[in-house]
Amino acid sequence: MADFPICEFRSLVSDFLSGTRSWDDVHKFVIDSEWSSATRLPRDCPSALEELRTAFLADSKDDPQFLLSKSEVRDLFEKL
Repeated sequence: MADFPICEFRSLVSDFLSGTRSWDDVHKFVIDSEWSSATRLPRDCPSALEELRTAFLADSKDDPQFLLSKSEVRDLFEKL
């Protein structure tokens, strides 16, 4: 198992919040990380990071009740 690429993830989420990336862009990054087994997070990792990563496992075509709103993503992102 490899380390999860936190810096790249944060950058993508930031771009998502600014509107330059889509949910699907971040989703694809998280899925690709899962497929390559790059999932290990540091022990002292904020729970918000795990929550965001888990949230973006959902595809944008999934039931909207399972997707975080941009404001929910922003709230979690600000805790990083």
